[in-house]
Formats: sequence, C-alpha cells, structure tokens
Amino acid sequence: MARLPDPAGSHAVLFGTASYDELPDLPAVGNNLKDLHAVLTGSLGGFTEEHSAVVLDPSEARHVYNPLRHHALQATDTLLVYFAGHGMRKVGGGLHLAVTTSQESSMRVSTFDYDELRALVNDSDAKNKIVILDCCYSGRAIQAMSATSMAEQLDIDGACVLTSAAKDKEALAPPGAEHTTFTGELLYLLRHGVPGAGQLLSLGTIAEQLRRNARLRNLPIPTQMFEGTTRHLALTRNPAAPVTHGPPAPSTPPPPRPSARQAYVSRGLVFVGTSHATTKDLARTVRENWSTAAERYFRQMGTAAHPTESWGELRSWLRQFNDSRTDDVEGRSILIDRYLTDPALSPDHKVLHLLRWLDPDGPVVYRGRPVTYAGLVGAGLRRYVGAETNAELIGELSAQHGLLDILAEFTALDRLRGVQEAWARAVTAWQQKTRDESWPPEVRNWAAVVGPGALLAALLPPEHLEEVRPGWQAGETTPPDPTTAWYSRLQLAAGGRDTLLGRLIEAKWSEQARREGLIAEGNRKLAAREATERRHKQQQEAMERREQRQADDRARRERQQRAKEEQREQLLREEQHRQRDLEWQAATVGWLSPAGRALGVLRALALGFGWTLLPLLLIWLSWWFSSYEFDAALFLSCQVVILTGSVLGSLVPCAARLGGMFRPRLRVPSSWLPWSLSALVAGAVMLLYGLIGKDTVLLRSSELSADSDLLRQVGLSAFLKYAYRDGYAVSGWGTFVSLLGVLAFVGCFFCGLNAGNATARNWEKLATRAEQDSRRAAELP
Repeated sequence: MARLPDPAGSHAVLFGTASYDELPDLPAVGNNLKDLHAVLTGSLGGFTEEHSAVVLDPSEARHVYNPLRHHALQATDTLLVYFAGHGMRKVGGGLHLAVTTSQESSMRVSTFDYDELRALVNDSDAKNKIVILDCCYSGRAIQAMSATSMAEQLDIDGACVLTSAAKDKEALAPPGAEHTTFTGELLYLLRHGVPGAGQLLSLGTIAEQLRRNARLRNLPIPTQMFEGTTRHLALTRNPAAPVTHGPPAPSTPPPPRPSARQAYVSRGLVFVGTSHATTKDLARTVRENWSTAAERYFRQMGTAAHPTESWGELRSWLRQFNDSRTDDVEGRSILIDRYLTDPALSPDHKVLHLLRWLDPDGPVVYRGRPVTYAGLVGAGLRRYVGAETNAELIGELSAQHGLLDILAEFTALDRLRGVQEAWARAVTAWQQKTRDESWPPEVRNWAAVVGPGALLAALLPPEHLEEVRPGWQAGETTPPDPTTAWYSRLQLAAGGRDTLLGRLIEAKWSEQARREGLIAEGNRKLAAREATERRHKQQQEAMERREQRQADDRARRERQQRAKEEQREQLLREEQHRQRDLEWQAATVGWLSPAGRALGVLRALALGFGWTLLPLLLIWLSWWFSSYEFDAALFLSCQVVILTGSVLGSLVPCAARLGGMFRPRLRVPSSWLPWSLSALVAGAVMLLYGLIGKDTVLLRSSELSADSDLLRQVGLSAFLKYAYRDGYAVSGWGTFVSLLGVLAFVGCFFCGLNAGNATARNWEKLATRAEQDSRRAAELP
C-alpha cells in the first residue's frame, strides 16, 4: 500500500555542483536543485521546508558531509539524498562525486567519496533511505554524463537507489537545456503525474515510467534498486489522479514537452552569408558549396580542447538538435565523435557524413556532383560510354573503403546496402585472377584497370545500365571462333560472356582472340603436319636403327668369328712359339755343350789364323818383289803375329762362352774382321816402322845385301846363313830402331787386344739380342 513519508521524521538533502574550477560547468544543475526542492516541499510533496537542505556548488567535501550527517542522524522515517553533477570513476570500482575544486589528477582528496555518503546513509535510523544520483563527468559541449553510479555497486541495505544511466551508457545534459535529461524527466513526472497510477506517485511507478519514457525517446535507460517496501513509498501525490472530494476540476491535459527545435535551436549557423536554422537548409547549402564546406569546417579542425572557430561553431550548432523525439541524437553523437573528428577521413568524406545526418532523404551529392545509380554505372564503365561521367568517383570508391556504405545510408541510394562488401570480394578475386601469366600483358593491364569498375556496375540495379548505354543486355558481339586459351580463361574468370564484364571482354578482345585463334589453328595444322613428318622420320629412323642393329649383330658375329679364328691362330702361334722356344732351348743346350764351345773356339782360331795368313803373305810377297831388307819383313811378321795373338786372346774366351752361337759369316766382314779403328792404328804402326827401319843394311858389319835378289841367287839356306852371320852393329841409330820396334810390338798388342774386345762385345750383343728376340717371339699372342 503506497504512502507518503512522515513529514516530522523525514529529511531531504539535495546537493550538486554547477560550476567547476577545471571541469566543464553544468548550468542546468542549479535548476535541478531549485525545482526538485520546490516539488518535494510543495503542496503535493512529502517533505517540509525545515527538514530539507540544498547545497549548491560546495567547494570542499566537508561542505557536503556536515549537512548530510546532520540530516541523516535526525531522520527517523525517510532520508532522501539527491546529487547532480560530475561523477568520476574510482580506481578499483566505486564513485567520486565532484565538487567545485575537484581535479582528475587528485580526485581522491578533492572529491566527495561515495563510500562516505553510503556510510552516512547506512548509519541513519531512518526506515526508508532513498538515493538519487544524476552524475556527469564529460567535459564536451554536449555534456555527456558518466554512468559511474551503478545500482549493483551502491549496495545500501533497506533503500531505494535511482541512477541516471546504466554502467555502460551515458546520460545526456544538453547545452542550453533547463534541466539535465534524467532530472528533467523526473520533474515532469512529479509535476504532471502518471494517469491511472493512483492517488500517490510511488517510487516503483516513477522508476518504471522513467525507464519506459527512456526507451520511447531513445534515452539512456536509468537503473534502480529497491529494498523492502520502499517501492511503495511515494515522494509526492499524483497530480494526474482524479479528485475524490468536491466538484471535479476541469481536466486540462499536461503541457507537451517542448520540441528540441523550438527549445534548443536558439541560433542559426551562418554559412556562405546565410543563417541556417534547420538541417535541410544547411544540407542544401552544403551541396551547392561543397568545396567551401570541406575547406572551412574540416580542412583544419584544431584539437579537441582547442577546436578551430569554424569547426567549433558547427559542432555547437549541431548539439542544439537534442530532442530524441524529433532528432537523431545518438546518430549525431556518433557523427561527431566517430566520423567528423576522425583524422583518417578526408574532408570530402566528412562532408558526406554530415550530409547523411543532415538530410538523408535529400539528393545525394559527393564533391559537388550528384551521385545516382546511373552515375555510378557510368563511372564504372567510363571507357565505354559516350556521356561525361564522374571519372574520379570510381577511384574514390575503391580507395576509401566504406564510401558505398555511407552512400547507402541515403534514401535515394538505399539499394547500395551490401554492395561495398560484395564489390570488395569481387575485386579481390578479380585481382588474383589477373595475375595469370598466360594472359597477354595488354590484357592484364586492361583487366586491372577496367575490371573493378565493371564489377561495381554489375552489382548495381540492372535497369540503370540501360540508361547509360542501351543494348548492353542483348550484347553486340559474338564469341570468337576459333578462340585462344587465354581468352577462354579470361571469360571464365569474368563468369562467362553473359556477365557484364564478360560482354566487355567480348567487345574488347574477341576480334584479337579470333585472329590469334586463326593463327593458332594454322599453327596447329602446321604442327600436326610437322608431327606427321616427325612420325614418318621417326619411323624411318627406327627402321634405320633396326637395320643398323641387324648390321651391328652381323658385325658382332663376324667379330666373334674373327676373334675365334684369331684365338685359334693365337693358340697356333703360341704353340709355334713354344716349339721355337723348345728348339731354342735345345739349340742353346747344343751350343753351350763342350763340343759346341770347342767348335766356337776353333772358329775363333780359324779366324785368327785367317787374319794372320793374309798379312804375312802380303808382307813376304812385297818383300820378294820389292827387295827390301829381310829384317824388316821379319819384324813386320812378328808384329802381325803379336796383333793376331792379342785379338785371339779376347776372342777365344768369347767363343768359348758362346759356343756354337759364335758363327762369323764370311759375307759379313763386320762379324769377323777386327775393329776398323784398331786395324787402322795397327796398320799405321807397321807402316811407320817399315818406313823408319827399312834400310837396316847400314847396321850390318858385312857389306853383303840381304834382299830377295840374293835369295834368288844363292838359295834359302845360304841366304839364311848369310843373313844371320853377323849381328847389328851397336850404334845410336840401331838403339833407336830397336826401341821403336819394342814400341811397335806394344802398340800392335794393344790394338789387337782392343779389336778382339770390340769383336767379342759385338758378338755378345748379337747373342743377347737373339735370345731376347726368341723369348719375345715366344711371348707374343
């Protein structure tokens, strides 16, 4: 059952801060405190003037603490605490209530901690405890209020807590408004009541109506918490309840809430010499003066704390449109906070966002030029239409992501919704396909330039394509026949010739593809003919290889046959070599036998005697016919004998070693004559001696001549007797001749010895070579 507070035991403390030293001022807070105090203590309210306190702009926390503590201790029935102003978030959770001197850098010591307020309320003996918070912390021109007072964090037992917004929302405090948004709605209910709510306006009804109105007007949703029976406690009587006693009062409807345009647009925005009081008026002027608007408001905007004069004027003018029933308040906040102050967006992009909010139902303009479906189609197909189109627009659409989505927010272009995302996917897929290296370079370049615009035109309403150029739907060309591989892949990448991009490809490249197809067809025929010739050639080469293999097989068999014959011949030669070797060995045995060695020695002696016989014969024949001294002939004969003996001294041992192999051949004098140099030296010695010692008659004591004439006269016996009857006379000349004879004997000896050694060496070499040849012949295959 609803009831009013007991005025004798009920107290109310209303405090708030409208002016701050560092934080933004909230002028509406003063009206909040004054008007709420008047309603609560008025004829319909449940509180008295003497049990109520209003504290405006406290400079320190103690200025709030003292009156609050006083009334909390005095209250026995109901204690109501109301605060309006900036709320500051507390580290670790909780809330700070800002006073005049509060600072964000020192809020722990410069603010009134809500925990102190809660402790004072909890310490009160009042049966009903009501806390209403309308906190603001934002310093922006639209004065957004912080949702720092969450009911779930304020846990006051046995109480009612009303807050201006939830923890993740913002409550509004429009500039120029008489009250803050939450308190204004609360005062409206307390002043005009709720029809059908009964005689008393309970806290439960107030809370429900506040939440309902917030939803209807698109305001931040207040939060609430009730403990015990406080839901049924009323703050005032219900002004909308019917009168139960006396004559009925004339029914007068509650005054309507003032329109935002009437209440807040108190001044117009002067732009290009004209003052604008409505959004459509400003939108019309911005469309006509696009470059001026972009340059004045968005080229240089300053900072959030120190905006430029032009941007500050525009922002202040926009904030006047703050009635949620007639204005897009939330969209305006998003417009300013997210788009118009975004440094990444270009000035033209910001002007478009501004137009979208000012007049979404009006004509669409971008950079001063109208934007229509046909214009977008023309921009995408600017190379294929004759009319002048916005050639730069397609680059803007592809470079600035989201521009199509912004255009789709206009009523005239609402069919663009979803086109931006679909176009981005199509362009990404097309760019990947244009990397095909099999396409000619000029085709790839064309595809990279024309493809994005054509893909966009294909996503637009098809009827506008006919507006740009009639006949696109029916097509104007035919597919090339024959075609090429790159053209087929190009059409496949475009989705086929029935698509817009496919028709563009057909119009641009079909003739070239047909020419290349004809060339390729001729090349294929030529290649087929060359392939046939290659096959014939390969078959001929295969036949030649087969014949060659057959010839190689025959040659291999012939080689094998020859190898067998050579092997047989080799075996025969080896047999012959073995036979010769055996014969050689047998002959060697015979040659080296005692008989063979004796035979060799006899041959050597025969040669020696042969060498001796001829010179002796020549000496004595020349003596006989020349009649020189007998002593000289005899001395020369001795030299020949010495020479022959020394030769045989070297040759006989060689003949004994070689045995039967020592076979001098008479037809080859070099095999049996002494060494030529030795023979010449020996001949020179004997000739010299003959010349020196030829006249030996002077050495004799007798006067008889000893020559061949005497021999012929007296006979051999008388001659020899006569020749040896007297010796040589001793004289110097005779001694010299004798010494010369000794030297001649020695010279002949050494000449003969050298000649014998040379002949023996030659025969040794001949024997060694014969043996090596025999063995080599035996080793040959």
